[in-house]
Amino acid sequence: MNFTRVSNKGRTTLWRCLRRTDFKVGVTIIATLTIIAILSPVITPYPDEGVGLITEAAKQRGPQPPSLKHPFGTDMVGRDMLSRVLIGSRYSLIQTTLVIFGSLAIGVILGVLAGYFRGIVEAVVNYAIELFLLLPPVIVAAALSVAIGPGMSTVVLSLILTWWAWYARLAYIQSRQIRELDFIKVSEALGFGRVYVAFRHLLPNVAPPVVVQSMIDTASVLLEIATVNFLIGSVSASLDTPDWGMMIGYGFRYITTYWWMSFFPGLFLVVTAFGFILVGDAISEESSPNLRRRWRQWF
Repeated sequence: MNFTRVSNKGRTTLWRCLRRTDFKVGVTIIATLTIIAILSPVITPYPDEGVGLITEAAKQRGPQPPSLKHPFGTDMVGRDMLSRVLIGSRYSLIQTTLVIFGSLAIGVILGVLAGYFRGIVEAVVNYAIELFLLLPPVIVAAALSVAIGPGMSTVVLSLILTWWAWYARLAYIQSRQIRELDFIKVSEALGFGRVYVAFRHLLPNVAPPVVVQSMIDTASVLLEIATVNFLIGSVSASLDTPDWGMMIGYGFRYITTYWWMSFFPGLFLVVTAFGFILVGDAISEESSPNLRRRWRQWF
């Protein structure tokens, strides 16, 4: 027996978005930054300095303002800022991707289980959702830094711990609605196991709207990662990881004299976030047609 999927809303939404100029501009920005991130080890003028090494040439040049040789200037130990910003695109995009996929995987699975199985599973998952929704990312990151040490994995884990609950709640709400539909009842009547029904028939119908919401949230995740890394960079004695947020935080201490140390990673962060905002705004409006189209006057 073939069971009709409840909704292909996510696919239809993306198809409509492809006709929007703001969506195309956002995708172009994201695609360009992704290509830069992939090719950054090859296109950076000083790849060793880009990943954080302090070379002898860097020690000799020291901090320098933007010039033809160093378009983005150099940092406090002489490392080329253009190389660090380009390499930093990999770190920022990788962290954002890991947080989104990690939060989605945990949130959707737990939300489906809570929405379908009810009882103690529903109660425990909902309690966990309410608890983790209260956790601020900065506090979680600080606690994990003390427990397991600072680093990219700490930032990613802290954001996953604070984001999965949002997707779990959405998946739970969707699951509660879909579990009452006829094709779920028919599957159960035919003798299929509850775990099979949950993951074979319920999960594919719950996942699309949650995935669409994660695409809308990507800019927020990127900026939250940058915020946590900004705080880490602002108190670090040295800076080896070429993350945009860390570079902004570290350079902010010298903003009055060495402005370029914060300006250029901040510029890349803003442009990238703007690209994700354009994409997310288009998806949000097309998935909810009653929303006011804020960008139409611009594009």
